[in-house]
Amino acid sequence: MPDAERYDLVVLGAGPAGEKGAALGAYFGRRVALVERRAVPGGTSVHTGTLPSKTLREAALYLTGFRHRELYGMTLRLDRRRSLRQLLGRLADVTDRQTRQIDRNLERHRIECVTGRGRFLDAETVAVLDSEGRETRRLSAGAFLIATGSAPLPPRGLTYDDPDVEDSDRILDLDRIPRSLAVVGGGVIGCEYASIFAALGTRVTLVEGRDRLLGFLDAELSAALKGSLERMGADVILGDAVEGLSRVPGLPDDALRLSLRSGTELVAGKVLFSAGRRGNTEGLGLEAAGVTFDEKGRIPVDSAFRTNVPGIYAAGDIVGFPALAATSMEQGRTAVRNALGLAGPDDRKLPFPYGVYTIPEISMIGATEEELKEKGIPYEAGRARYENNARGQINGDVDGFVKLLFDPETKRLLGAHLLGTNATELVHVPQMVMAHGGGLGDFLDAVFNVPTLSECFKYAAYDGLQRLSHRSSAVPVEVASPVAEGEVLPPGARGWFVGVDLTDLSAPSPRPVDLAFMDRWRRVTFSTWAFDPCGAGLLPPEKLRDGAVVAIDGPQGLAAPGRKMRDGERELRCAGKTPDALPAPGSAPYAGFLRGSVLLFSALRASGLGVFGEVPQDRAILLEVYPADLWKKWAGRALPKKQTAEGRRARWDLLRGQGLELPLDATAITHDQLDAAAAALAAYLWATGRTNAWGEAPRWDEAAGVLREGFVVSL
Repeated sequence: MPDAERYDLVVLGAGPAGEKGAALGAYFGRRVALVERRAVPGGTSVHTGTLPSKTLREAALYLTGFRHRELYGMTLRLDRRRSLRQLLGRLADVTDRQTRQIDRNLERHRIECVTGRGRFLDAETVAVLDSEGRETRRLSAGAFLIATGSAPLPPRGLTYDDPDVEDSDRILDLDRIPRSLAVVGGGVIGCEYASIFAALGTRVTLVEGRDRLLGFLDAELSAALKGSLERMGADVILGDAVEGLSRVPGLPDDALRLSLRSGTELVAGKVLFSAGRRGNTEGLGLEAAGVTFDEKGRIPVDSAFRTNVPGIYAAGDIVGFPALAATSMEQGRTAVRNALGLAGPDDRKLPFPYGVYTIPEISMIGATEEELKEKGIPYEAGRARYENNARGQINGDVDGFVKLLFDPETKRLLGAHLLGTNATELVHVPQMVMAHGGGLGDFLDAVFNVPTLSECFKYAAYDGLQRLSHRSSAVPVEVASPVAEGEVLPPGARGWFVGVDLTDLSAPSPRPVDLAFMDRWRRVTFSTWAFDPCGAGLLPPEKLRDGAVVAIDGPQGLAAPGRKMRDGERELRCAGKTPDALPAPGSAPYAGFLRGSVLLFSALRASGLGVFGEVPQDRAILLEVYPADLWKKWAGRALPKKQTAEGRRARWDLLRGQGLELPLDATAITHDQLDAAAAALAAYLWATGRTNAWGEAPRWDEAAGVLREGFVVSL
């Protein structure tokens, strides 16, 4: 074997990190060799990961009309006999264009491309092996960049030895769109494929062992994603794990049975394991070079992407989180810049943006609320929702939102979190603001085209300043209303939305009534109220002074004489029936609840507060809601029982996904507080014209001293 050829830099792997790192070194005149085992460059990003999955995503959105379902109520059904490759008609063209572009980039920079597997012989020498394992060349260098990427991590204790069990590298080779799919793992890949197949009409079940999806996200985005998946028809199971996998003969398509740690059993036609990836370190000879790595093949690096061995650097998937193409590219550049002592913005340490191509898209940059709380850093948040934006309304995107986190004193931007259409594009606006140390003033001063989703940044900034002003009157800030154009509050711009969760008020020892107070920025506080049949104490003086809409979980009136149910109850198929006469005190629990609610509405009405449908709408502040119906409509399905931890978590996630700031986490909040918060949100949605009224207008029965019938407010 001839002596080793000398280079300034040797890069192992021609994926995003390797290509960009090699190009940067060559740009500054260094002699660079790039070793890649494939005959073509691009790595997983081009051939099995980023580009193929995003191409499938766009095909699903286009061919199913998914983006326009909210507008036109249409759902196109695909022929399930189609293979995924047939849906990826442009993939071959996209892949070919990208590989040719990478080839041109490498050629333009005069990078020597070497086909084969690289293996360290020592800390300064790499051998190149052909497909038969024979050594063909030796390369030495003053600096090395390991960018060999990753591969799907096999599930612990389970096997892939089944044609219907797939990993993320093989899932696109399916010969047809599956009727049902179990996705094991709620990381980036799992969430992306779960949303894509749900959009294609597949019955999807997503199982994640942690208590939330995508734990690196801001909790509000994570909750919103879960809610979106569930509204698409997917079942999301958190805090559980697959412990067994078996074939079930006799079921349709000889389905697979998944046994979960909780004892739950799932049945699916296909299973996708996406429970993480392992670094491609096997055969690299890292031991000979002295480079350490963990049990998942990940190489620990410092902020400059140095390994434990001087002169050897690592970047991309092989170093672990976040393992995204964009971040891998910049990691490769940063590593080479440090390895070769090149000039660059090393001292700025700007955060990388993260983009997740779920449906809807998610993107973020900077700190999350949880990180700021953990570090004790003061902050405030401003939000703007797509549903209040003209472009969002045109697109039919009602779930999207923008959230800005900023320093309350300097107004400097600390983080930005986006969900919805074009989130991965829009995130670059706050990225530029953070790059020059800017803050809310940059969004307020900017003139955005109309109609565009970018307008949300301005309204989120207004919202944040308004929240800050509301929090402390000492802050001298003049701002416009945080309510976006098209979102109209009742005259008086009521500041409070109150949810009341009634109980059996005639019980021997009735518990206090749970109250949820929500302001127009969707911040919630909880309180309790010792029931008074005259309504005394329900609304504190400051809430009355600022104006309030009160939504009560309970019937406002009795049925019409001779009937056993009100029209609104019949239309909503609500549990329980409201009779035409008040039940006796101390009777069955539901009767006590019913009696207390009807008497409370009568008392509040007598005190001068208006009941929706009985008085002009501009004076109406009393509403009736059924949280059970609200939960079902928000989720698009029946939820687990609210008394269970799973049921509380699901409802907490839904509220967080609607933008509510809750003072308690999912483990501490009670189901009664959740119902009260749902009622408060319904009051807000009514005030902004986004609810329906079911049933008949209330009528006062002078003889009985009560209301009869009455609208039920729901979605």
